[in-house]
Amino acid sequence: MHIAIVGAGYVGLVTAACLAHLGHDIVCLDVDAARVARLRAGDLPVHEPGLDELVAEGLREGRLTFAGDYAAIRGAELAIVCVGTLDPDEEWDDAIVRAAVNDIASDPGLPRTIVIRSTLLPGTAADIARQAHAIDASVRIAHNPEFTREAVAVSDFLAPDRVVIGVDGHDDGAAGSALAEALQRVYAPLAAPVLLTDLTSAETIKVASNVFLAAKITFANEISRLAAATGADAQAVVEGMGLDKRIGRSFLSPGPGFGGSCFPSQARALPRLAHGHGVQTPLMDAIWPSNLRQADWLVEGLERAAGRSVSGMRVALLGLTFKAGTDDLRESPAIRLGRGLLARGASVAAFDPVALERGIILLRAAVADAADADPATANAALEAAPSVADAIRGAHAVVVATEWPEFGTLDWAAIAPAMAGDLVVDGRRIVDTTAASAAGLRVVALGVEAAGAPLRAAD
Repeated sequence: MHIAIVGAGYVGLVTAACLAHLGHDIVCLDVDAARVARLRAGDLPVHEPGLDELVAEGLREGRLTFAGDYAAIRGAELAIVCVGTLDPDEEWDDAIVRAAVNDIASDPGLPRTIVIRSTLLPGTAADIARQAHAIDASVRIAHNPEFTREAVAVSDFLAPDRVVIGVDGHDDGAAGSALAEALQRVYAPLAAPVLLTDLTSAETIKVASNVFLAAKITFANEISRLAAATGADAQAVVEGMGLDKRIGRSFLSPGPGFGGSCFPSQARALPRLAHGHGVQTPLMDAIWPSNLRQADWLVEGLERAAGRSVSGMRVALLGLTFKAGTDDLRESPAIRLGRGLLARGASVAAFDPVALERGIILLRAAVADAADADPATANAALEAAPSVADAIRGAHAVVVATEWPEFGTLDWAAIAPAMAGDLVVDGRRIVDTTAASAAGLRVVALGVEAAGAPLRAAD
């Protein structure tokens, strides 16, 4: 099929490259001329494993092109809208989605079938459809939410658990059926289960799925706090829980909290929407505040293990992105950890393998904000360390904040002598505790000190 993708951001680019890989003829439209020029040259604006190869394949074989003008999508059978849904404050906002749909609907030469892939709150797509119909009654709207995770987006797209298709006029007969059939043809090569439903149900499936997964992470984090207080092994607890098929192990993983562009904004937006309808959601209301608490708890755990405040300490912060395999810093718990350390007067030497420069900019802004609020933090130091070794040199403590694989295979015997202290706070449970303990370090994993680690006083 000849398909237009509107938006060459994270979701749009993955969608365009993967559909081209499946054999469709794709033109990907973006209003950012500089981004279009980069993409035409095969230079991707996002870090996502496997995506660069698919974009190169599509460009090479002529199935993927990039354009900066709506005229380029004339003749496409349908347009898939993949534009952003966050405002400058990282809150959910549908303004760009509405503008894109209205632009397409207003030009009779553009596709009359518009598929929204951007995440929408329940009820939004039906309202957008009413607006589009008012512009041109022949326009048909569908909502096809994506369920791809950053760092594994390509494999998630090509091997999905399900394809959800919400169609305008789901119960109206021929028009709705034709729209559903067109989308089923798009995804037919995936041979995945397809759920056909109405617009609002499709929206709710997406947002409810994300908020539920955020709740699983939050529950695991609260269990980790309880385990630290009672002496239980948080990892053993979640492993034991996950063996129950009714619960499952996926996303039941304690750590520094969830982040990224989806979970945080939706964990805040869905309860607000419910409250607007007069629906009380005490469980959902608690997810985001509890998530914020986790980073503070980890910093407090460092102080408990050290027997002193972090003020005046040099702390090596390993990882800044919200998860490994991506360069995404949005709502990153690693950044929250860095801010917490800086606010308490620590000197932070930060390292990240893919997003160091941008991460440091975010942390520097945090230093400035803290200094304005409390002059005592004005001398907080922040260093961009070019390597793990540089970050750790002279550190009183190391905090592993992102689960980059290289942080799980560090040569602690070589690293430990360069440290000024002996503490390693493993926020991701990836540190080789045997090797670190043998090197004379104390490893505190999610609030619990690793058994058998020899103790020695920090400088």
